[in-house]
Amino acid sequence: MIVLALDTATPQVGVALAGPEGPLASLHVRDARRHGELLAPSVEAVCRMAGIDLHEVGLIAADVGPGLFTGLRVGLSTAKALASALEVPALGCTSTEILAAAHAGADRPVAAVVDIRRGEVAWACYEPSATGMIEVRALERAVPAALAAALAEMGDGVLAVGDGAQRYAGELGKAALGGALAAHPSAAVLAGMAAARAGQAGPAAALSPCYLRDADVRIGWQQAAGRG
Repeated sequence: MIVLALDTATPQVGVALAGPEGPLASLHVRDARRHGELLAPSVEAVCRMAGIDLHEVGLIAADVGPGLFTGLRVGLSTAKALASALEVPALGCTSTEILAAAHAGADRPVAAVVDIRRGEVAWACYEPSATGMIEVRALERAVPAALAAALAEMGDGVLAVGDGAQRYAGELGKAALGGALAAHPSAAVLAGMAAARAGQAGPAAALSPCYLRDADVRIGWQQAAGRG
């Protein structure tokens, strides 16, 4: 089965293809304001690089967040449209799962931290095992100070990864930081995860975004209404 993975949850737009023997091609572009412009051409480019016709794809995978509202809407709407047009199933993975999977060789707990703006992060903690990364602290929303306190309780062995960890590195105390090149979820990693979990795929309509809070525009509207 050939998997097409789309990752637009963060400022990075990623598209990747994977087949039965592993990765085929991937493309990642970091531009927070052009998800809608970049995604379709990126799909075309990756298929062209791999010599794959889109109709050969048997599974669509998407990052369901948390992350940027606009990016998530672009990615999930495109994933649903492609899965429907190709009549193939779809599978969603969270941003933190994908970040953690990229650091499975760390041999230590991994705190995957996504910047969700407005001074907050979304994060979860995972530990490596023989079968992959296992979630040991569920996904939650936090301010950087609360994240720092939670990481301090875990000791010095935690590896903090993701753009949230990069942005608030100065507030995270002694936690080890992952590299900037791995600060965003990778579509190539997502494609591999989806290939391994193909049996869990289902109808594209079941893909649902993980926002953790209302969109900024809704928050602004509520605040304005409260002042009226």
